[in-house]
Amino acid sequence: MLNQEIGRSVEQVESQIASAKRRVETNWERYMNAPFDLARYHLARADQLLEEARQLVATDKVRCLTKATLASTEAWEGYLYSLPSRVAEARGVWYRPIEKSRDEVSRTLDRVQAAGFNELYLETWLWGYTIFPSHTAMLQGIEAQHPAFRGYDPLEAFVQEGESRGIAVHAWLDGFMVGVDPTGGPVLRAYPEWSALSHRQAHSQKPLPQQGTGYYWLDLINPSVRKYFMDVVKEIVSTYTVAGINLDFMRFPQADEDWQNNYCFSLYAREAFEREHGWDPLEISHEQEDLWATWVRWLERQEDDFVSLLYKELKRINPNLVVSAALEPGAESNKIGSWSQHVDIVIPQAYHSTALEVRPSVQLTKEELMPGNLIYSGIYPMYAQLGAQETIEQVLAAQDIDMGTVLFAFGQATDETIRALRLGPWRNAAISTGLFPLRAIQALLDAVKVDVEHIYLPRLAVHKHTAIAIMDKVDAFLVVLQNDGGFQILHEALAELKQLLVQHQMNERIYPAVVEQLTNTLQEVKELLHYAQRKQVN
Repeated sequence: MLNQEIGRSVEQVESQIASAKRRVETNWERYMNAPFDLARYHLARADQLLEEARQLVATDKVRCLTKATLASTEAWEGYLYSLPSRVAEARGVWYRPIEKSRDEVSRTLDRVQAAGFNELYLETWLWGYTIFPSHTAMLQGIEAQHPAFRGYDPLEAFVQEGESRGIAVHAWLDGFMVGVDPTGGPVLRAYPEWSALSHRQAHSQKPLPQQGTGYYWLDLINPSVRKYFMDVVKEIVSTYTVAGINLDFMRFPQADEDWQNNYCFSLYAREAFEREHGWDPLEISHEQEDLWATWVRWLERQEDDFVSLLYKELKRINPNLVVSAALEPGAESNKIGSWSQHVDIVIPQAYHSTALEVRPSVQLTKEELMPGNLIYSGIYPMYAQLGAQETIEQVLAAQDIDMGTVLFAFGQATDETIRALRLGPWRNAAISTGLFPLRAIQALLDAVKVDVEHIYLPRLAVHKHTAIAIMDKVDAFLVVLQNDGGFQILHEALAELKQLLVQHQMNERIYPAVVEQLTNTLQEVKELLHYAQRKQVN
């Protein structure tokens, strides 16, 4: 039995080393910027340790397994060092706070920083509570703060400690979903008439939970609910220097498998609809397709209009505030095209068990977005405890189409995963694309100049005259960028740079792999220009 275990271990390490070597070779041939010397050093160590393990198979099985384990570690580090580290991207993580003091906040943020995160999405409105002492809630007769944090303000601590570490804090809000407390939570305890109800629950005189999830929902059709939620969010951005607002659960739940579990059939929603259309939506079924479609469109318009109003109000308070949406699977994801213009950044929850599934999920969402949005990949390998390797693979999965990654959730981050992120794709510091798009463009083009000088020219992947032409065009673009020369001139300069690549590739003065790298970078620059121009985020 032990011999079989040893044999399997040795075979697994052999496969791991071979896979890491293939990644090194692939990235080298694509002229990527990574510390390949370090990667090859660790892989050479892995080969040596594996050979030592083979020699011990018959004589010392315990030492053999130890050597094989060490070889596996070296192969893993060789793989991580073969990965490029983007100079411009969002590296975010969602987090539900549990800290009871500023010292505890500091220790948590030290770990966040150690992994290389530059953004923290802090759950600030959860289960109907704010984590900070809310003046808005107090005036409304609602519990002013989550009981776990009374006497202390974790939002203030996270924002201030985050700033000192270069970590931007976004207030992550659970929207109109107010938890699973059987009493309905603090808001519905104070105002039970604010509850959203499904078709099946429409005649209830008290709040009821959603079938299946157990969630209670607020009725966003009700003006009192809208005003309260709006006032809470305005209080956050007016009181704290948060980098952004992250919206979650901003649409009513819809149940494809049972239409009677669809929302919202509260008395207020029904009466509001009847005033406009002359009939009560409770009196129809989904089989009456035209009438049902009218009702569904009306609900969607209420949702869209509120997000639009919220976005405008937040931008009025702080034009540089970044508003993002964390799309729940279902209605939020399916309907993002109708309100993506009312947010800056869209983060689809591409929650899958394998990296192969992540990119198609992100791509589907990206195709629905309005011009000017950025997209980050929302992934959950840490929460699902899929391990460090799967976390790295999912971070990499959609890098050709996303502008960053947000992981769910830091409460499940292991030291192994933190170390892997920092050795691998987050080895170097990065400018947040969503927060600082123009600085991100600067970083991307500065990186192009470094790659031309230190990778493409020394490895003869580009003709010297072509390299000079590229550098001149990049420098000209950066002069316009730094002197605030206007978006039109920047777009024209970008088009000239792209045309230059096409011409020199046709003349075989630059390798196709280099053209691919530079073309991808210019596409990122183009998206960031559109984002900065349309969203007025600098």
